[in-house]
Amino acid sequence: MQAAQSRVTSKGQVVIPKRIREKYGIHPSTSIRWIEKEEGILMVPESEDPIEAARGMFSGSGILKAYLHAKKREKERENRKVGYVKKIRAR
Repeated sequence: MQAAQSRVTSKGQVVIPKRIREKYGIHPSTSIRWIEKEEGILMVPESEDPIEAARGMFSGSGILKAYLHAKKREKERENRKVGYVKKIRAR
């Protein structure tokens, strides 16, 4: 990830570097949401397509890995229950 820098004008305006505008699809009239966090300010461009806007939101957070692990454990539990029920019925 490369660093980028901008300055705030006397009118409170900031120029978003071209590389970042292109990467995140920020065009003239794109609405920007400013979110205050403990670590600083998060600037999120709003997309007309909510699915497109959410793409990559949790990248690197490990949430997908945790979800897949939980689904695997759930499936293993279900398989043990099915095996237990088959044994009872076989008696």
